[in-house]
Amino acid sequence: MDLMWLFTVPVLKLAIKIAIGLIAIFLSIQIFRWSMQSKSRNPLEKDVRKKRKPYVHDQKKRNEILCQGFSKDKIPSDLDAIIVGSGIGGLTTAALLAKSGKRVLVLEQHDQAGGCCHSFIDKGYEFDVGIHYIGQLNSPTINRTLCDQITEGQLEWEPLNPDYDVVSIGFGEENRKYLVKTDLQEWKNYLKTEFPEERSGIEKYFELVLSCNKSTTLMGILKLTPLWLVKLVLWTGLLKRFTKLWSKVFLTKTMDVVNELTTNKDLQTIFTYCWGDYGTPPSRSNFNMQAMLNRHFSECGASYPIGGASEIAFSIIPVIEKTGGRVLVRANVTEITTRGDKVCGVKVEKGGDKIEILAPIIISSAGVYNTFQSLLPKELSSKSYFTDIARTLKPGVASMSIFIGLNVSNDEIESKKQNVWSFPVNNTDQAALDYFDLSAEEAMTAEVPLLFISFPSTKDPEWANHPGRSDKSTLALVTLANWEWFKDWKDKGVKKRGDAYKELKDCIGHQMVEHTLKLFPELRDKIDYVEIGSPVTNNHYLAAPHGEIYGLDHCSERFDPLMIAKLRPETDIPGLYLTGQDILSCGFTGALFSGILTAQACLGRNVMADLINLHKKINSDKKKVE
Repeated sequence: MDLMWLFTVPVLKLAIKIAIGLIAIFLSIQIFRWSMQSKSRNPLEKDVRKKRKPYVHDQKKRNEILCQGFSKDKIPSDLDAIIVGSGIGGLTTAALLAKSGKRVLVLEQHDQAGGCCHSFIDKGYEFDVGIHYIGQLNSPTINRTLCDQITEGQLEWEPLNPDYDVVSIGFGEENRKYLVKTDLQEWKNYLKTEFPEERSGIEKYFELVLSCNKSTTLMGILKLTPLWLVKLVLWTGLLKRFTKLWSKVFLTKTMDVVNELTTNKDLQTIFTYCWGDYGTPPSRSNFNMQAMLNRHFSECGASYPIGGASEIAFSIIPVIEKTGGRVLVRANVTEITTRGDKVCGVKVEKGGDKIEILAPIIISSAGVYNTFQSLLPKELSSKSYFTDIARTLKPGVASMSIFIGLNVSNDEIESKKQNVWSFPVNNTDQAALDYFDLSAEEAMTAEVPLLFISFPSTKDPEWANHPGRSDKSTLALVTLANWEWFKDWKDKGVKKRGDAYKELKDCIGHQMVEHTLKLFPELRDKIDYVEIGSPVTNNHYLAAPHGEIYGLDHCSERFDPLMIAKLRPETDIPGLYLTGQDILSCGFTGALFSGILTAQACLGRNVMADLINLHKKINSDKKKVE
């Protein structure tokens, strides 16, 4: 038998690549193990849940926790870390470091802690600005265990309806409504009933959704393995051979996947309806992101924080304070300071002065753009590959929000604890792209291509327990917008942006309200309060440089394997770490678990393994009791 083919150049090259790849994978595992053998205290050593305390309705008492204003005398001494930004990524990182014995200072530029988890009160109505529904918290999941431990069991969750979302297409006699069900099998069967001629495509879609179930674990490993080793493993091509993460479907755009499965436009809209939850149209997004979101609610449905979104920060801050840390607001960080090529602190602007605060670890929860284009000295940021990422990856799309107060109680609203995703037409991807391409003048009279409609007060069983709320309820509307329409007003103060800005904002807002009233005409005479938030509002209150709410765009380029590895907690600048939406993915859960990864990188121990071990122990003890 002729075996000379074994010694041909192509075969030898492949053999060498495979050998190098196997060595690289072995090294990855060993280095990961060695890097996690830290003497840092286990932040999740034991279950710290306590009996839920009575809810605090006195806003002054709540503000004592949420609105602690920055001043020089409040800065703790001997800091172990400073975190810029108090979104859920920053707060989770801070809580885990505190539970490991570290003293952490969290600095927030707004007047209330929480980032997208904060709320505001006006005319007796309370509105959440960014939390509408979250998955995997209604049962003893690992997500629930993490939330319980960083809040000591003080954060409770109210389940939404099993049909937590409704997809609405068209208006009037042409309106079609389709339910989104918690259980994927039930949802699949329901869709087969609604579209019997599309059974094959529906079956294949859910098969693809489930097939990327392990992708998030591998993404996390890539972000914690040394970058040079990741590059070596990717060069060998072994990951493509042994995992499905970079098979064709996961490198394909969402719309391309859906187009191959069905030509039915209503069904295509249903498959991709929730792309507004991450802000990238299906023709530009990576299917893996869409599949992750479809799976997110499949295990135990959707839920809402009891007491409203501000309860999240209200419950985490005391944990940070236990080791001498603080969460201070109205703390405008203008610069991350350096000594040589290493970061060493931050400068906070206060009353015309700049106060420098030092710490060995600086963690930015302010996003890649703010960190590398604004906060770091240019001579240092220019040396970092993150600056190239900021130039290469586009920001997520901007958004418009409307907060509406209704002068009727929750019981009088004919709405269940669910959300409505409304689309005027079933060609949603093209409709959105066309809308974003409009001029500001054209957008003032154009129909918004998608609208998220929610009644937050109906989701919160604590709502009516607040004084003066028994005859009130709330409605929240969100759509996406083009930052270019609004950017000329980004440097203008609140209420000082002039008539042209107000006209643009109000006209788009009017389109959103009228869109809603086509579906809920009974609400027209019940509207008591309206506040419209624009991309400039996001820029001002959330420090979102392009009015975006989801950080970096969730496009296909972001989910390239090397880019996944590069967007990691530990930067190439000594002492500087990142957390928040730009590290894993957008939303509460993505930012929550970025906190785990960042704490792991800072502490040098496997915090994710600590969480898994505690989660198993809690569930095991529960089964013994049962």
